[in-house]
This record gives sequence, C-alpha cells and structure tokens, in this order.
Amino acid sequence: MKEELIKLFTDKDYIPKNIDQLFEILSLKNSKDFKMLAKTLNELVDEKIITYDEKGVFFPFHQQKTMTGMIDVKEAGFAFVDTEIGGIFIPADQVNGAITYDEVLIEYQLDAMGRYEGSVKKIMKRNTPYIIGAITRLKGKAVVRSVNPKIKILAFIKEKDLKHAKNNELVKAEITEYFPNMTANAKVVEIYGHKNIPGLDITALVLSTGVPTSFSKEALNEAKKIEQNLDVEHILKSDPTIRDLRNKCIITIDGDDAKDLDDGISLEYNPLGNYVLGVYIADVSYYVKENSPLDVDAIARGTSIYLPDRVIPMLPKELSNGICSLNEGVPRLVMACEMEIDANGKVLSYDIFEAIIESKHRMTYATVNAMIEEKNIEIREHYYDIYPMLKQMYLLSRKLNEKRIKRGSFEFEGNEPRLLLNNQGKVIDIVLRKQQSAEKLIEEFMIIANECVASAMTWLNVPFLYRVHEEPKEEKITKLLAMLDLFGHPVKIKNKKSLAKTLQQVLLDLNVTEDKSEEEIAKDTIVNQLMIRSMSKAKYQEYNIGHFGLASKCYTHFTSPIRRYPDLLVHRLIKEFMLSKKQANVVHPFDYFASRVHSIAISSSNAERRAEALERDAIDMKKIEYATQFVGKTFVGLISSITNFGVYITLDNTIEGLSRYADMMDDYYEVDSKLGKITGEKHRKTYHLGDLVQIRITDANVEKRYISVQILGKE
Repeated sequence: MKEELIKLFTDKDYIPKNIDQLFEILSLKNSKDFKMLAKTLNELVDEKIITYDEKGVFFPFHQQKTMTGMIDVKEAGFAFVDTEIGGIFIPADQVNGAITYDEVLIEYQLDAMGRYEGSVKKIMKRNTPYIIGAITRLKGKAVVRSVNPKIKILAFIKEKDLKHAKNNELVKAEITEYFPNMTANAKVVEIYGHKNIPGLDITALVLSTGVPTSFSKEALNEAKKIEQNLDVEHILKSDPTIRDLRNKCIITIDGDDAKDLDDGISLEYNPLGNYVLGVYIADVSYYVKENSPLDVDAIARGTSIYLPDRVIPMLPKELSNGICSLNEGVPRLVMACEMEIDANGKVLSYDIFEAIIESKHRMTYATVNAMIEEKNIEIREHYYDIYPMLKQMYLLSRKLNEKRIKRGSFEFEGNEPRLLLNNQGKVIDIVLRKQQSAEKLIEEFMIIANECVASAMTWLNVPFLYRVHEEPKEEKITKLLAMLDLFGHPVKIKNKKSLAKTLQQVLLDLNVTEDKSEEEIAKDTIVNQLMIRSMSKAKYQEYNIGHFGLASKCYTHFTSPIRRYPDLLVHRLIKEFMLSKKQANVVHPFDYFASRVHSIAISSSNAERRAEALERDAIDMKKIEYATQFVGKTFVGLISSITNFGVYITLDNTIEGLSRYADMMDDYYEVDSKLGKITGEKHRKTYHLGDLVQIRITDANVEKRYISVQILGKE
C-alpha cells in the first residue's frame, strides 16, 4: 500500500484528496483496509513525504509553503535549512536569530532562478543546550566561544558560575538564556583542562556535536558479563541448525590497524564448476539482544565514527574488538551467505544461515595487494596455502565488477586522505589512499552478499530495512549536463532508463588516464566531483525503491553489524522471518518489526549524516592545523569551486584554501557560475573551474576554520 500511495502522491497530475477519496481510488474494501490506510498515511506524514491541511486533504510535502528543518548558518551570515526537498537558502537578514543545529520553521518560495529561498519564522527547538570552548576574557568579562565554528554564539559567564575555571581552560557551559544578537548567558558545568592538551581539540569537537562518547553503566556491565571464549560444543548441541564450518578455509582482509573484523570470505568450486563464494559476517545479534542496554546504546550511536586519532565505537570493545571480531584462529559465530556464481558472474543460488567459523588468516589490504598487484614472490610463498584462492577471488571480483558496470553502476575514482599523527596529536603528513585490488575485492563481495540478502527477504514480503538511493533531482541533472558539455563531455539523456548508463560512460572515460595531460586530468577531477555532487544521498528506508548508484534493484546493509546498527537489525529480521528464531518478546512480531524498521530507518540515516559531518569537520580541522606551518609558501593547486564570494583551490594532498575576490587586488573579477569562470574587468584575465594555478598560503586559522590563499597566476 505504501508504494502505491507514494506513486500516487508523486504523480505530477495528482489532485489533493482526503482519506475517503483515497480509500475509493485504491479500491479498498473494509474497515481493516481503512485502518491500514490511516496508519500508512500517518507514517508518510512522519517521514515528511506528505502533509495535510485543516480540511484533512493530503498532498506532497514539498507543495506546502512552510517547512521545518535544521539550519546551518554560514560564516557570511546566510544559511541553509536541510529539508526533505533539499537545502533551502536563507538570506542573512532572514535568519532571525537562529543558530546552526536549531530546528526552525521557515516560509519558502521559488526565486527567479528556480531555486528555493526562505525565511525563518520561528525557532522550534534549540539544539545547542551546551557550548564547548575555552574560557577567555572580553572587557574583563569571562566568555566562551564554541570550538565548533558553526555555532556562532558568544556566551557570557558570571564569576560565580565559572566553577574556578581559568583562562584557556576548556569547559562545558550550559546556556541559560539566549539573546537575539547571537549572544547568551551560560554557566560552567564541567572543566576538561588546558585547551592545548594533546587530543583535547578533537575531544572538544566531538563533545560540541552531542555525539555519545561513553556507554551506560548498564551496557558496560552487560558487555563485561559476555563470555569471551565460545563454548562451541554447547552451542552446536543446543541448536543443530547452526553449522560447523571451522574446517573451511575462511580468511579476513582488512586495514593494517583494524581491530573490529566483521567479515570473512571463502571461495571454492562445486562439482558443476561454478564458484561457491562465502561471505561470513559476525553474528552480533547473538550477543546484543533486542531492547537490551547494549541495544539501546547502539541505537543512540547508530554507527561507529572514525576520527583521525580515535574511533568512537557503536559497541563496547568487549564485543567490537573481542567476541564479535573474527580474529585469526578462534571460533566465532557468524551469519553466512554462500552464493553459487557461474563463470559470467551471475548468481545462480544462495543460502543464508548461522554458523561457527575459525579464520585461518588475518590478512591486510597491503599484503594482499603485494601478492596480486606487485606479484611479490616471497609473500606469495609465505601464504602458499591461500594464494591460489586469493588469485581466484581476484578474478571473480573482476567479473562481478564488470557485470555491475555493465548494468549501469557508478565507479567514482578518488584518493582518500589519511592523516598521519605524532604522539602529540599533530599531523606530520597527509598521504593519499587509492582503492586497489584487495579493497575492490572485498567491496564486490560485500555488495553481492548485500544484494542476495535483500532479494531473499523481499521475496518473503516481511518487514525489512533497505539501503536505497534515489535518482538525482531533475534540476541537478540539468545543471550537470550543462557543466559536462562545458568540460568536453556532451551527453544526451534519451529517457530515465538511460540516465545511469549515460552518466556511467562519462565516468569510465574519466578513469582512462593514459596519454592525458596534467591539465586534462585536472579537469577530469572536477567532472568527477561535479557528478558526485549531483547525486542524491543514500539512506535507509523500509520500502524498496532500488539503489541508483549501484544500479541495484534491491539492496541492504548486512555486512557490518559491529559498526552499523542497520546491519544488526537486518540480522535480527533474517533470524525472525527466514530462520524462524524469535528475536523479540512480543505477541505480533510482524507488526512490531514493521514499526521498528520505520523508526530505525530514520534514526540510522540521521546518525550516518551526523557521523559523516563530524568525521569531515575533524579532518578539516587537522588539515588547517597542518597548513599553519606552510603560511607564506607557494604551491600548485586546482580551482575546485567558484562561488559568489571567492575561488576555492585544492592542493594535491586535498588541503583546500579560499581566495576571496575582496583580496584579489590585481583586478575586479566578474563571476560567471554557469560557465564556471571569473574574468578580470580591467585586464580580462580569466580563471576557469579546473585550471591549475600557482598559489601562496597567506593564512591558516584553526579556530575559525579557514585557509586563505593568494592566486599568483596560472601554472
């Protein structure tokens, strides 16, 4: 019913109707159907897919003139409100006292350019009850500014409310009163120490976001009670459906420093000559029971967060690094997905079940890449027992990748920066990590396992949690096509079905770097970024609409339950509805999990966005700190973005700086965002998006989070 209603509401010819009219349109028959309709409509309202007026008439949410969302106030004073229809621009004079993270009610409309623009009408909820920052003095008064530059509040603290906190000490200050001019009164509730203590900068950033950093006493006690040694014989005897796969050649492949090993793999051939690929995932649901203290804490966190100097885990170390981690040479409980795959990479059948395994080798990406790509004979000989299997795994992963590409899946190439820190928490270098064969091998195997699990559960027609990715919005595609044409990639989209494959071909062309000049590669980098920015964000949802980026009709997250809550929930749903093993103490598990899936989809998507933002902010902060030592030095960078206030330049190590037009003293520059260029009014000097330029770093401010650069000329 839900999918049918969504299709109805999203039809461009839809005329708003009340519940009785919808009942007739859907040809529903009885009171049970009516109750289901009412329930489904309420869910769609909660998800902000639809809304209704005072007459009870339902219409798409994006048609209303008012909307609520979280606001993000930028340095220049203007803001964006994150809503279901995308970011809505709020001019500086329309922010009306709102600060970043506030939930606000806005009025909005389309401007002359076809973009949404609005104004804040009411602050619905202040989401910044505390400020994390260092004590300073302003005209003799104690003040605190947040270490998070997005929170632009100056908080005044009376001497009696300081709790003896000294200047430059990092504190947690509770806001007691807000004022319209971005100021507030506050009182100190916790003192952390001097702001220059190693690691305290990231701690402060984490605390400023409200991310949970400690587990409840109840959860910790529960974790400590979990036996770290698996009683294999007892488990196998008490549950004969659990298979003993300890003799199977199963390995793990992870990063050098990984401690939470949640996936193992194996590969064999069956009598028909087909591959039998096994993906074995840590059975976290065996230890983390529904609604237990561990479960409550895991939901609140939603995901593990990976920062430059630490990991904020979703589960306590007793589970994440202990009994749930598929460590070498010890028995572990897993959820298994074994797939029969033919020579062309087609999945012929699959089997999903519980098992006990024992990893034969703890492999790293570096070691496997040395065997596959570098053809290191010494390492191959050391791992003589598994090298033939690894070689076949590599060949299978290539076939799976080719098949995925052929159906229209996207392959975004890019280098991920890794920050190397010393003992004092300072960045000593930034190295770029590119996906190699081992990383791609694991990625392909996890994708195919996720697809098989999603397909199996879909056929059962039971509550389930999907990983979905919508097609890009029409306006974003229009802008993208214009930019692609500008960069020498003219494409025509015949219809919606051809969209993915057409855009994919552009990406494939970009990945061919042979015989390309440095300038061509630079422009390809920009095109790659433009395509990423045009895409919608993937999210979790209880109904399936497919995954556009992977060109997958049916997808979920099953392979990382140690670090992602959706995967843990998916394991429980498999056990409940496929393996008939009760996961919740309820009378009606179907209704219970239907409601559960809905709420977890929303909370997990929000947790994912929160984690991504924190990870990005922490990396940016450390990059700026690293850049302070290079003030006055010159570099070659890429013009990666052109805005109305300045030009962003990105260096090879991914450090990004801004050259403001106000600081470009050689000329007055006119901005042409459609053509991606700026032109000097007097000298007609032109800079384009994707140009390589010489720059000088003129300033790097860690507190205000910016790097200023001066453009010296084209490279």
